[in-house]
Amino acid sequence: MIIIQKLLTGKPAPLSHEPSVVTAIRRSEVDELRVFMDHIAGDEVANKQHHGGLARVLHHYPGEHYAFWKSCYPDKQFPLGSLGENLTTLGILEQDICIGDVFRIGTVLCSVTEPRKPCFTLNHHFQVPGFARVVQNELRTGWFYKILEPGVVRLGDTIALQERSYPELNVRDCVEALLVEFRRDVLERMSVNPSLSSNWRGPAQEALVKGVLPDGSRRLGE
Repeated sequence: MIIIQKLLTGKPAPLSHEPSVVTAIRRSEVDELRVFMDHIAGDEVANKQHHGGLARVLHHYPGEHYAFWKSCYPDKQFPLGSLGENLTTLGILEQDICIGDVFRIGTVLCSVTEPRKPCFTLNHHFQVPGFARVVQNELRTGWFYKILEPGVVRLGDTIALQERSYPELNVRDCVEALLVEFRRDVLERMSVNPSLSSNWRGPAQEALVKGVLPDGSRRLGE
């Protein structure tokens, strides 16, 4: 059973401890998400390179990961929802989610399009140098959905898998194969998967041609 722990929205604002960084990662808890085909009511993005767009309307992050982050950084606070997601849950992880999976979440019908690519905002938000790469290398990124049918998600709603077309390609493997360790078999599956967003399918194709993974140092703030 998948349990919704938190629903969240946010708008771009400067970080209080680092005003030069404008981000929507600081979220506000809400009772419901009103989800449209291209946005969530009251939710905006600052970095459109890594967030937003039709393939990245709804961001889902496993609540199980927060205890792990707290164990890694005991002097830091990791409240639920603080990694910038819209939906925090218990009961499902990256290895349980496959690209193209179709879920009914509340009245919303949505499809998994890509993992999240951690970016430097995480370093600044938590004031932990290198945290974005740790999130990436630990394969605890969360994932995005595109919207097939708009609707409303409320606390207490069910999350039910409706369709699984690509059981051989899960979110965790995609992150590892493209961002952490070159895995030709996974990259080959990614390169031809029509449900994987172009943000991931294109780089997978390029990695296969070049034989090396893309350099993510700039995205990670290194």
